[in-house]
Amino acid sequence: MEALANVVAGYIIAIMVQRLVYPQFGIETTLATDGMIAAVFTAASLARSYVLRRFFQHLADIDQQHHLQGGERLKHRLARRP
Repeated sequence: MEALANVVAGYIIAIMVQRLVYPQFGIETTLATDGMIAAVFTAASLARSYVLRRFFQHLADIDQQHHLQGGERLKHRLARRP
């Protein structure tokens, strides 16, 4: 629910900001156009979040594998000691 609320709030805020900022730059749009532009940026943001989450999860998985492998090496070394 939190993630959904975040996306919806971001979309609404994007439309509001566009309605306020675009005219300052001489860009005239309709509310429908602002909604479509906000949807494109929202989709890009969701894709970015997904890719970054997967990337950092991948790094955490690699770190966990190395940690386990290091632990296994330590157990092996300790087992060989008299």
